[in-house]
Amino acid sequence: MTVTISPVGEDKYALREFLDVPYRIYRDDPNYVFPLLDEMKHFHDRKKNPFYNHATSELWLVRDGGQVVGRIGAAVDQYNNDHWQEKVGFFGFYEVDDNPAAAAALLETAREWIAGQGMDTMRGPGCFTSNHDWYGLQVDGKFNRPVLGMPYNPRYYEKQFEDFGLAGAKDLYAWDIRTGGVLPEKMQRLIDRIMARPGLVIRPFNMKKFTAEANLVRDLYNKTWSENWGFIPLDDEDFAYMAKDMKSMVDPDFLLVAEMEGKPIGFSLSIPDFNQALQPLRGKLLPFGWLKFLLGKRKINYARTILMGVLPEYRRLGVDIAMVYKTMMAAFPKGITSGECSWILADNEPMNRILSGYGAEMYKTYRVYEKAVG
Repeated sequence: MTVTISPVGEDKYALREFLDVPYRIYRDDPNYVFPLLDEMKHFHDRKKNPFYNHATSELWLVRDGGQVVGRIGAAVDQYNNDHWQEKVGFFGFYEVDDNPAAAAALLETAREWIAGQGMDTMRGPGCFTSNHDWYGLQVDGKFNRPVLGMPYNPRYYEKQFEDFGLAGAKDLYAWDIRTGGVLPEKMQRLIDRIMARPGLVIRPFNMKKFTAEANLVRDLYNKTWSENWGFIPLDDEDFAYMAKDMKSMVDPDFLLVAEMEGKPIGFSLSIPDFNQALQPLRGKLLPFGWLKFLLGKRKINYARTILMGVLPEYRRLGVDIAMVYKTMMAAFPKGITSGECSWILADNEPMNRILSGYGAEMYKTYRVYEKAVG
């Protein structure tokens, strides 16, 4: 068989082939959650997704003997490179059979394209950057159903990456927290002291002032995360695009703002694990997917804490723990008694220590890879 690579470009049929690749790779996998096809089409629409106002990209398909057996994408994000003063191109949307020749062809095509854009490093996998879903490759832990926004992949991808010369740049942890609907006793004692601090208020997101509140959260995110590995600034258009989905998905009790004497000093964002309801849909809302989703949504008992940030000058006051507490207290009456904190940098020792101390299990490890493209 002969392995061939072809770009997707503006070909709508090729894009559909690109989006259909997961149905080949995961057709018999009971753990995979197929992304909604309409959302994927919107993401790759350069006229609608503001990411492409500051990023360039290309997608490719690989065929073996004329049959599509895999895909890959690559992108250069100017915001990332300006912020970190680096020359990095991201690769992602990587899916391929257990086919060494096809895997090598895909990765080499992405490498050549990234080098051709004047970059010196390729980094991934993702969708495309750390501001998007499915960042990293799972390399260890429980390979069960992923929570919303987290990646899932065959085990053989790790070998394909290593055979190509990709090396780990950063490991990311996912922590599983099982409470049974009861707050750990030692957390309660600490919370009582933290919440007694004069001027500290932890409040839910005000949906009636959605635009103003969303802008506040974006400002806090950019300020609290700017020095964290993987951070990429969000501008007004990027955040507005993300906020459209956030408005329909977020429970205001799970999006919290911390204030000290009326000044916003931090935020946290958690969401119910909609993957529990999305999995039976196999990526399609029509004709009966909506009904399945609405019925499944009522049974969600798990959540994911996606983001949390506190301004540097307030980080030793326990504000982060207070926001975790408030999230738990909002979740228990809704039937959500367990959850995942992800992703946490492997070298974020303070946060990993806190989670371990409260009985959480570090149950999945994801790896972001890099390779020089010169």
